[in-house]
Amino acid sequence: MADQHAAEQRQLESIAALERGELPLAARDRIEQLREAGAAWTSDLSVAELAAVRHAGFEPVGMVMGSSVYRIAAQWGYSTVFGLGATGGAVQTYPCPHGYGYYRAGPDHRYGYNWEHTMYEQGVVDARDAALARITEEARDLGAHGVVGVRLLRRHLEGVGNALEFTVIGTAIRRAGGPHLDRPFMSHLDGVAFSKLIHGGYVPVSLVVGIGAVEIDPGCGTEWLLRSWNNVRVEQVSDGIEAARLLGISRLEAEIGAGDADGAVGVDVDFATHEVSNGALLVELLSVGTAVRRYAKDPLDEEPLPIMRLH
Repeated sequence: MADQHAAEQRQLESIAALERGELPLAARDRIEQLREAGAAWTSDLSVAELAAVRHAGFEPVGMVMGSSVYRIAAQWGYSTVFGLGATGGAVQTYPCPHGYGYYRAGPDHRYGYNWEHTMYEQGVVDARDAALARITEEARDLGAHGVVGVRLLRRHLEGVGNALEFTVIGTAIRRAGGPHLDRPFMSHLDGVAFSKLIHGGYVPVSLVVGIGAVEIDPGCGTEWLLRSWNNVRVEQVSDGIEAARLLGISRLEAEIGAGDADGAVGVDVDFATHEVSNGALLVELLSVGTAVRRYAKDPLDEEPLPIMRLH
């Protein structure tokens, strides 16, 4: 009973720490062990990446991770039983091609709507921010100057409606004699690319993410096209995908500008579709990159780095 009580008390203390924006007790214990003299570090760097990171003047101090689970809020469709709704985002309308109006002629004749799913977008951003805050705190507690090879793992939890898990994992690195940073940089570049970036005269600033989500509620014209036997452009679906792309890219560029960076490298784009109620489709575009800033006018002189591949 004493052990169970201690475990329950420890869990409550961890929850209270998370509510204060701090790390749970298990994470703090792991960091304290890594900070001890002679402690062995762990890393997901390959041999080539480790050699490249050290060639750039850094050394690994340990693996770090941040994770969060968010419940995505419900959001009414643009057209509901109460009439036309408001989404707070962009909306495109596709009239009934038969000349009838809204729902007056029955369910076979209805308008279509493409509308920005602002609640979903905000949920993804909040989950991302919480996960990044925790990995940043772990790196800062280790005295790291940055994290390289950051991997983003994102999944919808089965059996938990509208729940999204966002996890970031990477290797914290430190430059001997470098100044302490209140906010270590984050980079999804691997160790080799990071070394090339440094020697090319650039430094990573932050991990930037752009999200665009558009729900496609098909009208009768779109449904007719989807059943067609001919090759034909489905305007409403094509427009929805294009709108999600533009939203995701514009928000990525906005984060780059907010971080006072010169640009972003290694941008990855992930496009996904989710079936929602009443035959609607949610299209989502997530773009991820590393914002960089130039610190040297010309690339640095360096000797070739010999790397032998081990099989």
